[in-house]
Amino acid sequence: MSRGTVAGVVALVVGAAVVVALSVGAAGPPPFDATSTSPSGYAALATILRDSGAQVDVRTATSVAQQGFGPGDLVVVPAPELASFAELDALRAAAADGATLVLGSPPPERASTIDVGSLDEFVAPVSSTELVDDDLLARTPAQPVDPGDCDAVEFAGLGPLDGAFAAPFVPSGEPGALRACWGNATGTLVSSEQVGDGTVVTLASPELITNARLWPDKEGGGEPLANAALLLRPAEVAAAAGPVRVTFVRAEPSPDASIRGGGPSNPLRLLPAGVQAALVVAVVSFLFYAWGRSRRLGRVVRERAPVEIAGSEFVEAVGDLLRRRGSPARAAAVLRSEFRRRVGTAAGLGVAPSDEALLAWLERYSSHDVARLHAALSAPVAGPEELLDVARSLDAIEQEVSGVRHPT
Repeated sequence: MSRGTVAGVVALVVGAAVVVALSVGAAGPPPFDATSTSPSGYAALATILRDSGAQVDVRTATSVAQQGFGPGDLVVVPAPELASFAELDALRAAAADGATLVLGSPPPERASTIDVGSLDEFVAPVSSTELVDDDLLARTPAQPVDPGDCDAVEFAGLGPLDGAFAAPFVPSGEPGALRACWGNATGTLVSSEQVGDGTVVTLASPELITNARLWPDKEGGGEPLANAALLLRPAEVAAAAGPVRVTFVRAEPSPDASIRGGGPSNPLRLLPAGVQAALVVAVVSFLFYAWGRSRRLGRVVRERAPVEIAGSEFVEAVGDLLRRRGSPARAAAVLRSEFRRRVGTAAGLGVAPSDEALLAWLERYSSHDVARLHAALSAPVAGPEELLDVARSLDAIEQEVSGVRHPT
């Protein structure tokens, strides 16, 4: 591999690494995050809760499950399928102790054929929450859904709900403890279950309370629907026990999450979007580099690149030329040709002036007599001594007229 190829490959790798670093560093918070102002974020609700006096925190499912919760706590889990069954059990136990738990989607069901004690590690595959493109989430008009026969006390008296990205589900739990709102014959969009001293609220989709769906028709003058109340009403219920502490769980898979892959997948699709983009840039860059370094068809065009020799090295160059070629006449011809080109260009006579035109110009600007000028330009050269005389004469003449500028 040539040195240029190695340098190109190294530059390509460094460029790809820079793109990856910038992409990863520029990546925003995950969807349904309380710090995200993107259409899929929850920052709007977090701000409203803070303004109402609630203490808002953002944590992982693992750390939330290890902390004790009780009355006055509201825990929001946008994607329950990204938590392990052990974590979900701990959160449900916190609800039994008096906390209010809001699940962004129905939790995954345990496989009935597997021993309950082993489900923390071995679970049946479940579908993950399908993320909606932010642009689509922001542009889609509202699809109001009437509350119907709402028997959940915390949601009583609310109006239509925007159900554009939610599919009705059939809630599971103790029949006597279940309440539902915004339902139809196929299911409901919101369910509420009394668990011990607390409540578990389950939404049909985490998109119901994202930033973009709190007021989807704002630009068209539409009124906000009841989506924000899906979190604000449970917070009011929790406030009955004192100051409200709202904890948002990040939508990130825990090490033993209840979701598992259902088969082989393309490993490239598992990479972050920034890494995928960097790989594409690297491949395209390498193709362009390979094309640029590949063999070109056609004859190579050789351009003349004269090297200017300092006057002090002129005689030495003539001697070296004589030694290598062994032909004084040929060497003299080369010297005279270069002299005509340089002096003729400086005098404005062109790169190959005739002897008559060049002599006439030298007679005007040089102190040498006509005989010496003629001998330097055209006298025959038979041996080394004559060649050296020609070289010295040409050098002396050029040094004398080198400062002369021809009129423009």
